[in-house]
Amino acid sequence: MDANKLIQNHLLKRSPLSYTLYPAGVIYGFLQKLRRTYYQRNEYKPPCKIISIGNIVSGGSGKTPLTISLAKLLIKEGIKVAISHRGYKGAWENNPHIIADDSGLLYDVQQTGDEAYLIASSLPQIPVAVGRKRKEAIQLLLQNYPDLEIMILDDALQHYYVHRDLDIISFDASLGLGNGFVLPAGYLREPISNIPPNSIAVINHKNEEQTQIPWLEKIIRKGMPVFHCFSSPSCFKDAAGNTFPFSYIEGKRIVLTSAIANPDSFEQSVCSLGLSFMKHYAFKDHYAFSNTSLPQKLLELNPDFILCTQKDIMKLAKYESLKSRLLALELEYSFEQQEQFVNLVLSYVR
Repeated sequence: MDANKLIQNHLLKRSPLSYTLYPAGVIYGFLQKLRRTYYQRNEYKPPCKIISIGNIVSGGSGKTPLTISLAKLLIKEGIKVAISHRGYKGAWENNPHIIADDSGLLYDVQQTGDEAYLIASSLPQIPVAVGRKRKEAIQLLLQNYPDLEIMILDDALQHYYVHRDLDIISFDASLGLGNGFVLPAGYLREPISNIPPNSIAVINHKNEEQTQIPWLEKIIRKGMPVFHCFSSPSCFKDAAGNTFPFSYIEGKRIVLTSAIANPDSFEQSVCSLGLSFMKHYAFKDHYAFSNTSLPQKLLELNPDFILCTQKDIMKLAKYESLKSRLLALELEYSFEQQEQFVNLVLSYVR
């Protein structure tokens, strides 16, 4: 069965298969709780404050854009911030490295991994480290920047080895909690009841959709603060960083390509601009675009432009035959109650 069909029919919805797997999900959720309890007994507590950003559901939920947005808000408050990211699929995933300092990026996307590269390129004024072992990455950052006040750990909700002063849980408004069951019966990585006490929920809405989700707020742990973040397309940007208005490609032949967890959301963002496309070449999340026949495939319909995501453009730009046609859809993010959100975050870390 196609992976997307499996997700749509059995993980996002309840089906005979998901009910059959429900007992396995209960056991998996219980084991996750035991694992959390075990590792938290000897957790590492750094001298700086730690904010973790993660999700309780599988796949994408806007964690990385949320990390970037939060870092920008903290920088505005005059706080010295650094970011730790796993560096998934990058060369330094198993060997912690500082990939960016206050002078900018130090490595290319193949070495850093796509999400870490996006973070570092979006925040050129702060240090960013990668490494699966977060304790080592944090210690490396503190050795080089001993005056750091706050460390943001991107995608670290299930990383129990490090003490967190605050967990920010990211939810996708369109996916919610899936069918409400835990893997393998549903889309949850662990039960909602496992959410740590010091947590804030952020529900991410796409394309300025103002629909509130009272049912999701109701299911999220009682008493947990809930905020809403909205993303909307802002412009196109090429591999050199030049920006273009949406009208730049009106009436042109367009194809899409992406390697993200939720490719449908990318299509929706493009369609919200009134643009049509000939084909969407969707690949698995974090795909390196390493197949040498890829340029030929993306050019088979002779497009004027190839639209991709912010996360993917630098991986595609290595192909000279594609570079002049590549444009990334840039998104901007805003919080519904930004001042209250910032004040609440600061109350946990000051």
